[in-house]
Amino acid sequence: MKTILMTVGDEKGSALIIALLFLTLLSLLGIGGIITSSTDTKISGYNLSSTKAFYAAEAGMEEARKRLKGIKNVSANPNYVGDPATSPNANWSAFILTSSSWPLTDHPGYNSSLQNYVPTTSSYTSTTVAQNSLQTMMPYMVQIRHKREYDAELAGHTSSSSHYFDNDGSPTPNSAGAPGNIIYYGYGNSAAPTTVVQFTGGTATKPVEIISVYGRVGASNKLIEIEVAYDPGPTIAAAIYAKGDITGNGTALVIDGSDDCGVASSKPPTYTKDPYVTNPNGSPVLVPAPPAHGTLDIDIDSHVDSLKSSASITITADTNGAAYGTSADFVTAYSDTSNPNNVQGLKLQNVVGYGTLLVEGDLELGGGFEWKGLVLVTGVLTFNGGGSGVNIRGAVLANQTVSINGGLDIKYDSCMVDKALSSQELKTISWREIY
Repeated sequence: MKTILMTVGDEKGSALIIALLFLTLLSLLGIGGIITSSTDTKISGYNLSSTKAFYAAEAGMEEARKRLKGIKNVSANPNYVGDPATSPNANWSAFILTSSSWPLTDHPGYNSSLQNYVPTTSSYTSTTVAQNSLQTMMPYMVQIRHKREYDAELAGHTSSSSHYFDNDGSPTPNSAGAPGNIIYYGYGNSAAPTTVVQFTGGTATKPVEIISVYGRVGASNKLIEIEVAYDPGPTIAAAIYAKGDITGNGTALVIDGSDDCGVASSKPPTYTKDPYVTNPNGSPVLVPAPPAHGTLDIDIDSHVDSLKSSASITITADTNGAAYGTSADFVTAYSDTSNPNNVQGLKLQNVVGYGTLLVEGDLELGGGFEWKGLVLVTGVLTFNGGGSGVNIRGAVLANQTVSINGGLDIKYDSCMVDKALSSQELKTISWREIY
């Protein structure tokens, strides 16, 4: 009997021990679950803040792109943040801040050797740290600066792996302290003057801009960088350039290559590609005389194809009486005369426009046509300037014969050309997420 009772008592003790072990195991599992849940919550929170920081940086990128467009004129474009200098300043740098509490030194790209501006609506060259973003909801800092030779070398540029046409004659590598010349987008390769080169120096070029945006949400940081540039447009060789003869029969014919805004050097009144010539009748006024001709072969078709992506206006039929753009809002208007089919080309009269007019096919301009900016035509261009005539301030390029009948007043204006090209969308050359 005694042996039986001891055995039963031992079994009760084992059950208690097993129960305690089971409870301990459950407690450990519970604690592990809590720890795992807490870790997952932290990871989820970090991922969320990291995503928010990335989107903040993307928002800053879009603001910079929009504010780089347009003319350098505080009264007409107070939100402009580009280089305000007449000629690009190699040491220029501009910041966009969503908060005045962020010092410029917080941006990873800050460089004290640059001229660091915080543009305002009253001054493009303000250096006072202040909130100058168009919004304050998303936290970011933007830096914009010109690309330099050193930047290209960091990306792999060498004499054997050319990222740009180096026309300074110096193969010596540059350094962070002496980053070299500005890198441009456009034309300028003297060995092939009509060939587009991605990065180059010379005439008819625009600087490549580096936009780096630092987004910060909580402990999460994101830094993204893109390189952008304006399409430099065609080389402006004269007030009117044509690959065919330029003939004139107007009694009131004025073609003036002197820069109407007084910034650029004068151009010939007309330029024809050999063997074509300018042959106006009557008593034309061609300034500065004489007309020019030569081997310059501007690929107007490729320029129209490149620039039309920025078109905000599509002209699908002959138009008598219309307004495209304003003096404060230059636009790009585009017409393909084969779509819809128009075998007679496009006819415009009593039209007032500001910006770039692109026509694939033939174009006929009638009386009352006024345009400030660029006119590019891939076919035949005909001026029938009856009434108040045809008046253009900027430059005109046509792929075939230019025929002039009636009143015509065309003056080269580099400011109008620049405004027209500045209204184009910026080309994105590269994009990368640094971290």
